[in-house]
Amino acid sequence: MNNHFLSGIKVSIPACLGVIPVGISIGMLGVQAGLSEIEIILMSVTVMAGSAQLMAISMITQGAALSAIIIGTFFINLRHIVMSSSAMQRVKETTLPQRLLGAFALCDESFAIFSLSDDDSYPFLLGTNTALYISFVSSTIVGSLITSFLPQIVVDSFGIAFYAAFLGLLIPGIKHNVKLIVLVVITALLNCLLQCFLPASWSVILSMIAGAMIGVFLIDDETVMPEREDE
Repeated sequence: MNNHFLSGIKVSIPACLGVIPVGISIGMLGVQAGLSEIEIILMSVTVMAGSAQLMAISMITQGAALSAIIIGTFFINLRHIVMSSSAMQRVKETTLPQRLLGAFALCDESFAIFSLSDDDSYPFLLGTNTALYISFVSSTIVGSLITSFLPQIVVDSFGIAFYAAFLGLLIPGIKHNVKLIVLVVITALLNCLLQCFLPASWSVILSMIAGAMIGVFLIDDETVMPEREDE
């Protein structure tokens, strides 16, 4: 087996430990929301986007319309276009099917690992993606199957994963950027205001769009990711 592929798996182990609780939470909360075990497992197999899945499950629980769920998950997953484009620019000598496969399982964790690594090879990226994908899908299966065996208070406690997933996306970017902090606060206040007039699902979507539009003018054109060690 390719050494670069094995290296990608090895460096991803700590990140895999981080996605396991999220996967379990998605499995448990999905069943609680009325989805069958097969449906929630297939969601992880085909989507593999923890924050979007948690948002969709939360909206399903609230009885949101299908259109609201689609629009909400679309906007929250837009970052994957940027991440995939950036990662694929570093990968050399790959075919289109290989690039599509590499982009399919790319997530926040694998993108961070690949971006900060000195290894630009496709097998390394594939190894990273594979380790995280298997961990995420397997933990979703476990979560969906153990729900009926756990006390309700334990199942309910996993609802915190919804908020933890979004904090995990926010904190790395905002902790060194005051303007991003201001943007997050503005978006949160807009959401609270809109909930006075609109259903919660649509207030989230509209505040997200409004926050993005404000960010175009408020945030400088700069990279907020940590710099690679060799730069």
